[in-house]
Amino acid sequence: MWFAVCALGTIAAVSTMSAYAVTDFLTTSLLEREAEVSQEFMESIIRVDGAAMFGGETSQQEQSLSYYASHIMSMPGIIRVNIYSADRRMLWSNEKQLIGQVYNDNQELVAASKGQRVTEIGSVSGDTKAEHVALAETGHFVEAYIPIREDRGQGKVLGIVEIYKLPQSLDATIRSATAIVWFAAALSALLLYSSLYWIVQRGALLIERQQDNIGRMEAFAAIGQMASAVAHSLRNPMASIRSSAELWHSGLPPDERWAAAEVIAEVDRMDGYVRDLLAYARAEPYQLQAVDFAKVAGRVIGKYAQAIKRYRIEVAGGIEAAPVRVMADEMLLEQALNSIVTNAIEAMPTGGRLDLSVVPATEAGRVRIAVVDSGAGIPGEIIDRVAHSYFTTKARGLGLGLVLAKGIIERFGGQLTIASQPGAGTTVAIELRSA
Repeated sequence: MWFAVCALGTIAAVSTMSAYAVTDFLTTSLLEREAEVSQEFMESIIRVDGAAMFGGETSQQEQSLSYYASHIMSMPGIIRVNIYSADRRMLWSNEKQLIGQVYNDNQELVAASKGQRVTEIGSVSGDTKAEHVALAETGHFVEAYIPIREDRGQGKVLGIVEIYKLPQSLDATIRSATAIVWFAAALSALLLYSSLYWIVQRGALLIERQQDNIGRMEAFAAIGQMASAVAHSLRNPMASIRSSAELWHSGLPPDERWAAAEVIAEVDRMDGYVRDLLAYARAEPYQLQAVDFAKVAGRVIGKYAQAIKRYRIEVAGGIEAAPVRVMADEMLLEQALNSIVTNAIEAMPTGGRLDLSVVPATEAGRVRIAVVDSGAGIPGEIIDRVAHSYFTTKARGLGLGLVLAKGIIERFGGQLTIASQPGAGTTVAIELRSA
């Protein structure tokens, strides 16, 4: 979460600064070019006979000034024209009350009287300069001071022409360009943030999965060590118990042998648990081959026939009649199915229904088998933990059955998923590559 917030803030700040810089550069460049073109055009007009505007008879001067001023005023966007003498005295203006005044405190005018072409570009909105207030309510303006020289622009400064221009069409272009720049900046920021977030999130999920795999491998290593210890510690005592139970069984009348048979069956079940652990923990390589899943399922159901009968469980689904072949190791697949069926049977101590069926797979080339029981179900708050090592809700359970099953199925490149609702039973789905 902290990365998402920091990344969003950083990208937003960089995008905002970039968009502001681009729009400022774009606006300034366009307006400067507009001012430059206007100045060049004005100079081309007044350079022809600029001296007549500042010399000769007063009537001729006024006529010349009026002619050039009216010509300039006819240009698109020009809203004000002021013409000054070299000593910065107003000679002509479209605001008659200003004629005759001297402006020595106007720095732009002073610079222009020294032969420097001065351009001021700005925004009318918010401008407090007295001479700009009445220009317009919004938009940009161009204020240019153009020095008029004798000898066709090569001699001394005779006067200055000041123009105010509102480039409305350019304003529209600037607004459109600004909108495009900000939209592009926002879209780029969104795409960049989305890409970075996806990359980081994917990396975080990958690290999490790797850590989970490492934890599972460590758990499996511990299981292997425990399996070896259990095998060496329990197999000899269990063999002795079974031999004694068989001897006891053989010496009893037929109608009293059920207790001895029960002992033998439970010893065999314990031996099966040990074999499960040893089979999973074995280090020998295995080879995936085409396995008839229905055949394996039939063996597993047969192995638990006595428990199924004792708990009055109905087995349904008809998977034994379905030609389902998957890529797996037959013995390991049987061990995984043993763990799943054992959990299903133990979830229905008062009877129920066990359903093994083939359901549609998530993608082509795979087979999905569902093992469904009608037991009490698993509460939602612990369902994500049931496939973790040593987690169990049984008083005498080790919490290894589904861990072993999940590990075996994943060895085959498959998936094992668990879905359950309290009171509605549990579904364990195995998905493997089809053969």
